[in-house]
Amino acid sequence: MTQPQREALFDLLTLSIYADAHISLTEERLLESAFIAEGWDSEYPKSLFIDESFARAREMAESDDSMFDYINERAQAFTTKSAQKEALGVVKNILKGDGETPEENEFYSLLVQALPKVGK
Repeated sequence: MTQPQREALFDLLTLSIYADAHISLTEERLLESAFIAEGWDSEYPKSLFIDESFARAREMAESDDSMFDYINERAQAFTTKSAQKEALGVVKNILKGDGETPEENEFYSLLVQALPKVGK
């Protein structure tokens, strides 16, 4: 996974846990595990990026239109079918960590729509 893809994935993950307006300890642990597993290859400090990612997610989660636009914007980093499948798999793992809600299922559906190569 490229660094821009990692950053987009982390932004999608932070947004995904705001989908149901409830951040569980399980989701936090899974998110931390994903950050560790995907690595980091940037001069920009990972901790600062994560803090900013949560701030962006909080802002985008305030309206459905903002969330939809942000999902589509960040999904553009995944240009291949394999990258799109990997991103969906990581997000799905986080969402099912504490039981999926209708809001989380809607978020996931929007993400699937934003990653068209997965369905092909």
